[in-house]
Amino acid sequence: MSQEAGTETHGSGHVAGGHVRTPDAEKSAQLADRIVQRFGLEKGQEDIFDLINQKAYYGGILLAGLVLFWWVLITEGNDDITLATSFLFDMNFSNVAITVGLFGLISSSFKSLSREKGQLLPSLLSGAMLIVCGFFILEPLFYGLIGDISINTGLWRSGRLVVLFTGVTFCASFLVEAYLLFWLKTFFESEGIVLAAAEEVEIPAAPDLLHLE
Repeated sequence: MSQEAGTETHGSGHVAGGHVRTPDAEKSAQLADRIVQRFGLEKGQEDIFDLINQKAYYGGILLAGLVLFWWVLITEGNDDITLATSFLFDMNFSNVAITVGLFGLISSSFKSLSREKGQLLPSLLSGAMLIVCGFFILEPLFYGLIGDISINTGLWRSGRLVVLFTGVTFCASFLVEAYLLFWLKTFFESEGIVLAAAEEVEIPAAPDLLHLE
């Protein structure tokens, strides 16, 4: 693990005591190091607990808010969903909103996870889902401009889809980060690693060049 993170480095493929790591264990150690670098964790082990609590807390708030938003403004939004169905699969507005919510949630989750794991396919799927969501969000506005529905209805639909997509994106990001930190905590506990605060790591002092002969 990194010296900046306050953990001890034993060299690639090895752990304390001279035991050789398996490939899976080595991958887990590398993932743990990337997570530590991503979140900083300057206070060491204390930061992990604080961030798990913080990320899960905000994720829960957003999740509850999205449920209320869906109930009040999507299902009860005084909108005739039979008008101006989507060009893709002839879906009504309610089904479009479900698709945008699911794709936004999955896309953000894939992006956050693949960032740390370096996986190709989740990133490709995340980008493709983002494009589909963008199409669905702009489509009602286009229908409003060409007269299939009123411009106000088009703006009302697109606006709600923007709020829904933004909400699920941030919610997924918080929940995935909470999951990564919880995994890091579990990994450290299973390996017997205690993450020290950054200020507790001893850094060798540089030579005093002014007093060198």
